[in-house]
Amino acid sequence: QGLKTTFKATPLPQFPTRKTMSKVYTVAEVKKHNKEDDCWIIINGGVYDVTKFAKFHPGGKKILLKEGGKDSSKKFKMFHGPHVLKKYNKKLKIGTVGPRAKL
Repeated sequence: QGLKTTFKATPLPQFPTRKTMSKVYTVAEVKKHNKEDDCWIIINGGVYDVTKFAKFHPGGKKILLKEGGKDSSKKFKMFHGPHVLKKYNKKLKIGTVGPRAKL
């Protein structure tokens, strides 16, 4: 006899959708956003503003805040399937990472 467990997902608040995701950021720009009140991460070349989402993250906000300003692609893939990015892409993606500016 197997145990049957059901979980009820906590509904997320309505985050403002980003009308334009064509903004291109440098890694250096993203790196500046590593605080609890201003937290961005990079996943697969996309830049995600997870500031408001952090407190709703099922794994806890500390995990996201620890990754703030970094490329979290490898860690993301360890714990999430591709469906997660599809789900939150419109709500959290603010742009992409582009090449460094040439001096």
